Amino acid sequence: MSRTNQPGQRLASKPAENISLLKKRMRDTQDLIYIEFALCSGQPGAVCYLQGLTDERKLENLLKEVKEKDPPQLTFRRDEELESIDQIAEALAHGKAVVLLSDPARGIAIDTLGVQLRKVDEPTSESTLKGPRSGFTESLSNNLALVRFYLPSADLKAEYCEIGQTSRIKVALISIDGVTNPVILEELRRRIREIPADFILGSNYIEEWIADNPYTLFPLVESTERPDRVAGALIDGRIAVMVQGSPFVTLLPFVFLQAFQVGEDYEWQFYIGSALRLLRILCALIGMLLPAFYVATITFHHELIPTALLQSIAAAKEPVPFPAVVESFAMMAAFEIMREAGIRMPRQIGQAVSIVGALILGQAAVQAGIVSPIMVIVAALTGICTFTLPATAMNYAIRLLQFGMTFLASILGYVGIMFGIVVLLTYLASLRSFGIPYLAPAAPFHFGELTDVLVRRPHPLNVKRPALFRSISPYRWKRGRP
Repeated sequence: MSRTNQPGQRLASKPAENISLLKKRMRDTQDLIYIEFALCSGQPGAVCYLQGLTDERKLENLLKEVKEKDPPQLTFRRDEELESIDQIAEALAHGKAVVLLSDPARGIAIDTLGVQLRKVDEPTSESTLKGPRSGFTESLSNNLALVRFYLPSADLKAEYCEIGQTSRIKVALISIDGVTNPVILEELRRRIREIPADFILGSNYIEEWIADNPYTLFPLVESTERPDRVAGALIDGRIAVMVQGSPFVTLLPFVFLQAFQVGEDYEWQFYIGSALRLLRILCALIGMLLPAFYVATITFHHELIPTALLQSIAAAKEPVPFPAVVESFAMMAAFEIMREAGIRMPRQIGQAVSIVGALILGQAAVQAGIVSPIMVIVAALTGICTFTLPATAMNYAIRLLQFGMTFLASILGYVGIMFGIVVLLTYLASLRSFGIPYLAPAAPFHFGELTDVLVRRPHPLNVKRPALFRSISPYRWKRGRP
């Protein structure tokens, strides 16, 4: 998948001529730096690099060494020997320094990458009360080191490849040899090889290319910033995809019920972890269906409401000139606007503005007779329930489904809601993630697998790996082993 072996313009016999060719190939960019010198044997040489991408200390040591020793004796890590201008330009773009030599004409790529990146910190998108607090950064090598720190296994394997026709971005496929199914791993390699994209700027670019259905609303792969979560996924037989420059790691295969799991579930006692997992599933159902049930009940099914409550609702809705469905859409849209505004504003004031805005807007809307108080309660409860979903992509999917379910409820009442649920389940059952049924282990039904999906199985009983990932090593440890 790399282009380093592709033919290109051959190197000239003199380093000075190669510098001229290189400047032309790189469009006369002004951050291309070159230093000419003479080797101890008297032959001319040069070092080229891109300013800002290289570590100044490494560069100084390299320059000192090439002037004192012959290139074959260099102690620096050599990535490769280059024989064309295109290969040298690509190496420079990846932050390497290239030593240009003559007799024979060649270039030696030296790893001197030294971009200033942020330090390892707690991920903001996946906070936790109990458990590791390290998060990935934009450095591929650092991210791989973090995974190895949490999973120090000699069987952990990393495969590197490069994607992008114009900008070659390094990608790492992480798996455990002897655990990960080689058929799934080979299918992932094939899909990555076939990516025709010109640029890859983040992990989501790859996610859409490798997903079984890139146009679905639901996530078919998982994205995380936590190295401990990646380590746990690898132990289960899944595969991690890391992209240079992205702090998010893609995990696959991925099934629907995994969207309600977090690594923190395994840090608490299994009763607590199971209760929290079931609570998230319940909150997802409330977040998706509560506005629809409210609209259906108010519009079509008054007989199901106790008389006292019905009179209270009728009195509250009397000054409101809009039907329940318009109220519902207006409040849900306003809640989404405030939530998005709170995310985009500076962190110090974003949360305060979103909370104060919700309070003021809700109170003003009720006093103006635009919405009823019960609708404000429904919208607030719905929004709070969606906050419990740990998977951000699934969170957005549930929030969008609110509108569809509410629309069906406004037309057909409870029948419309049931119709929407049946269509949704049928659609979810048709999805696959690298050949794995998206609703597994619920459909096809497997009771043993559900004991560690709907609830959290106790660690002493967690002997087998999830069968749905088709691991070639089904057991985590031998039976009877303490």
